[in-house]
Amino acid sequence: MSESAVVPKTRGEILEGIAFQFCKIATVSLIAGRYVLPVASGLCSVFYVAAHLKGKRDTRCVLKYPLLIAAFWGIVSVISFFLVLFKKLPW
Repeated sequence: MSESAVVPKTRGEILEGIAFQFCKIATVSLIAGRYVLPVASGLCSVFYVAAHLKGKRDTRCVLKYPLLIAAFWGIVSVISFFLVLFKKLPW
Protein backbone atom coordinates (compact mmCIF):
# COMPACT_ATOMS: atom_id res chain seq x y z
CA MET A 1 0.00 0.00 0.00
CA SER A 2 1.25 3.40 -0.86
CA GLU A 3 0.29 6.39 1.17
CA SER A 4 -1.03 9.33 -0.76
CA ALA A 5 1.15 12.37 -0.28
CA VAL A 6 -0.47 15.57 0.84
CA VAL A 7 0.40 18.25 -1.68
CA PRO A 8 0.56 21.70 -0.10
CA LYS A 9 -1.70 24.30 -1.68
CA THR A 10 -0.15 27.09 -3.67
CA ARG A 11 -0.82 30.71 -2.74
CA GLY A 12 -3.09 30.98 -5.77
CA GLU A 13 -5.13 27.96 -4.66
CA ILE A 14 -5.50 29.42 -1.16
CA LEU A 15 -6.68 32.76 -2.57
CA GLU A 16 -9.08 30.99 -4.95
CA GLY A 17 -10.56 29.13 -1.98
CA ILE A 18 -11.20 32.41 -0.19
CA ALA A 19 -12.66 33.90 -3.36
CA PHE A 20 -14.96 30.89 -3.74
CA GLN A 21 -16.34 31.42 -0.22
CA PHE A 22 -17.21 35.02 -1.11
CA CYS A 23 -18.69 33.81 -4.41
CA LYS A 24 -21.10 31.61 -2.44
CA ILE A 25 -22.04 34.52 -0.18
CA ALA A 26 -22.59 36.81 -3.17
CA THR A 27 -24.76 34.20 -4.91
CA VAL A 28 -27.00 33.78 -1.87
CA SER A 29 -27.19 37.58 -1.52
CA LEU A 30 -28.23 37.94 -5.15
CA ILE A 31 -30.96 35.33 -4.78
CA ALA A 32 -32.29 36.18 -1.31
CA GLY A 33 -31.78 39.96 -1.10
CA ARG A 34 -32.70 41.37 2.28
CA TYR A 35 -33.44 37.88 3.60
CA VAL A 36 -29.80 36.80 3.30
CA LEU A 37 -28.98 36.91 7.01
CA PRO A 38 -32.09 35.10 8.26
CA VAL A 39 -31.93 32.48 5.50
CA ALA A 40 -28.18 31.86 5.69
CA SER A 41 -28.10 31.74 9.49
CA GLY A 42 -31.14 29.46 9.59
CA LEU A 43 -29.63 27.05 7.08
CA CYS A 44 -26.31 27.16 8.91
CA SER A 45 -28.11 26.15 12.10
CA VAL A 46 -30.03 23.33 10.39
CA PHE A 47 -26.93 21.88 8.73
CA TYR A 48 -24.86 21.99 11.93
CA VAL A 49 -27.62 20.12 13.76
CA ALA A 50 -27.71 17.58 10.92
CA ALA A 51 -23.92 17.21 11.06
CA HIS A 52 -24.11 16.63 14.83
CA LEU A 53 -26.84 14.01 14.37
CA LYS A 54 -24.66 12.24 11.81
CA GLY A 55 -21.75 12.01 14.24
CA LYS A 56 -19.69 15.16 13.63
CA ARG A 57 -18.71 16.43 17.08
CA ASP A 58 -16.25 19.21 16.20
CA THR A 59 -15.76 21.74 13.40
CA ARG A 60 -13.23 24.16 11.97
CA CYS A 61 -15.43 27.02 13.17
CA VAL A 62 -14.14 29.16 16.03
CA LEU A 63 -16.98 27.95 18.29
CA LYS A 64 -15.82 24.32 17.72
CA TYR A 65 -19.06 22.45 18.62
CA PRO A 66 -21.88 21.98 16.07
CA LEU A 67 -24.72 22.35 18.58
CA LEU A 68 -23.23 25.54 20.03
CA ILE A 69 -22.87 26.98 16.54
CA ALA A 70 -26.40 25.86 15.63
CA ALA A 71 -27.82 27.56 18.73
CA PHE A 72 -25.98 30.81 18.00
CA TRP A 73 -27.02 30.98 14.33
CA GLY A 74 -30.54 29.83 15.16
CA ILE A 75 -30.94 32.79 17.51
CA VAL A 76 -29.49 35.14 14.88
CA SER A 77 -31.92 33.73 12.31
CA VAL A 78 -35.00 34.20 14.49
CA ILE A 79 -34.05 37.76 15.48
CA SER A 80 -33.16 38.77 11.92
CA PHE A 81 -36.38 37.28 10.48
CA PHE A 82 -38.33 39.26 13.07
CA LEU A 83 -36.49 42.48 12.22
CA VAL A 84 -36.89 42.02 8.47
CA LEU A 85 -40.58 41.14 8.65
CA PHE A 86 -41.84 43.47 11.36
CA LYS A 87 -39.57 46.49 11.45
CA LYS A 88 -39.15 49.17 8.86
CA LEU A 89 -35.47 48.80 8.14
CA PRO A 90 -33.65 50.24 5.14
CA TRP A 91 -32.16 46.85 4.22
